[in-house]
Amino acid sequence: MADQDFLSLPAGFLSWAESLPLFRTCAPQELIYQEGQPARQFYYLKDGKVRIFVTSGEGEEKNLTVYRKNAIFGEAAFFDGSPRMTSAQALEVSHIVPITKKAVLTCFREQPDLALSMISSLSRTVRMLSDQINQIAFLPSEKRIAHFLQQEADENGLVSYTHEQIASSVGASRVTVSRTLAQWKKTGWIETEYGKIRILRPESLFGIQ
Repeated sequence: MADQDFLSLPAGFLSWAESLPLFRTCAPQELIYQEGQPARQFYYLKDGKVRIFVTSGEGEEKNLTVYRKNAIFGEAAFFDGSPRMTSAQALEVSHIVPITKKAVLTCFREQPDLALSMISSLSRTVRMLSDQINQIAFLPSEKRIAHFLQQEADENGLVSYTHEQIASSVGASRVTVSRTLAQWKKTGWIETEYGKIRILRPESLFGIQ
């Protein structure tokens, strides 16, 4: 469940990105770029985990998504030439490949079909963000929390986020998240420890209406 299929990239693009010689190692919590900066490149994530977030005028952060191995990010501002509207931060040791305009134009000249793949990837990104906006605007907090756990759980049903991080990601208060998780723990759907949640009964949790 940890990998989001709609963000997967075509094999041809992955092979090309993996062949690029230069990459950057990011330490946990290292900022890769910030809102308002010019987008002179976008990035291919070779491995690791990167979160994309926005920051309010009061300094409150709201997570939009988390990218994992074999994803691209930062491409929207790169292609439309606008300053970045989001920030990106490594959540763990991550290796990223910066992709410049020169590199991507060379790629498209040599493999024109990959240009269509990139357009498809951008469309999926837009759809993902639209889905998140819909969740924040219309779904009850309990449903948003369950959906988040479903997306972020690994193959063993483990979610490595604090209550505060979940609250930021789903647009709910920390109190609401803690109260909801406590209820699910009481019913035996999950078990918790600091910064970690293990899903014990996914059929019940993800069936919340």
